[in-house]
Amino acid sequence: DKRISRLHKQVLIELAKVFPKGLTGSEIADKTERNLLTIRPRTTELKLQGLIIDTEKDRKNENGKPEIIYKLRGLEILREFNIDIKGKDKK
Repeated sequence: DKRISRLHKQVLIELAKVFPKGLTGSEIADKTERNLLTIRPRTTELKLQGLIIDTEKDRKNENGKPEIIYKLRGLEILREFNIDIKGKDKK
């Protein structure tokens, strides 16, 4: 049984909601109501685990600085970690 931290799971959920598009670290931080400095290391860890992909594209954040856009490798990752996003999306 694969285990993943709650915060890693939150990042994957936010990326799953916009899949196949992606989000920047700042956008993930906003959606999870976390600090960017908390999110950034998690995106690096998830990238190293091969769960999310650096799209090699960027989008300017609110300060006008370019930020990498990350996307989920694929929706099958949610099944791998038993993540259900149906009940979590409030839209």
